[in-house]
Amino acid sequence: MEHGTSVGVVRGEDVVEERPPTLGELLVEWARGRKLADRVAVGALVAEGELLTRDQVRLALVVKEDGRLACDWERLARRHCLIGELSDAESVFLLFVLGVAQRSPISLARVGELGERRLVLVLRALAALAGSETVAVGVRT
Repeated sequence: MEHGTSVGVVRGEDVVEERPPTLGELLVEWARGRKLADRVAVGALVAEGELLTRDQVRLALVVKEDGRLACDWERLARRHCLIGELSDAESVFLLFVLGVAQRSPISLARVGELGERRLVLVLRALAALAGSETVAVGVRT
């Protein structure tokens, strides 16, 4: 998929509509050819679903690289504290994403600030980063 092209939304065997790719889809595409840490960090951000909708987060993270949208983790690390619209849970989640992407340190004691939904995403990201596809994270029934 080249940037700027449409994505066909498929239902059954018919293409129902064409739409531009989402930012999340473009970042996943960028990460596909990158190291595991990039793929896992992008996956966690996209799965979280809210932070990439924030202008300040996008401005701190997303850059154009060789005509494609990409993540600039170092820039996000420098600007993270300047993003004023983040809750404590969102800020800590971004720190964990940076920890995955850049292997930068974050205290594991901060997991209590994430909230359950983001905690699950961080645990899944850690399992993926470790190369595990069999570790189950979620509610036991």
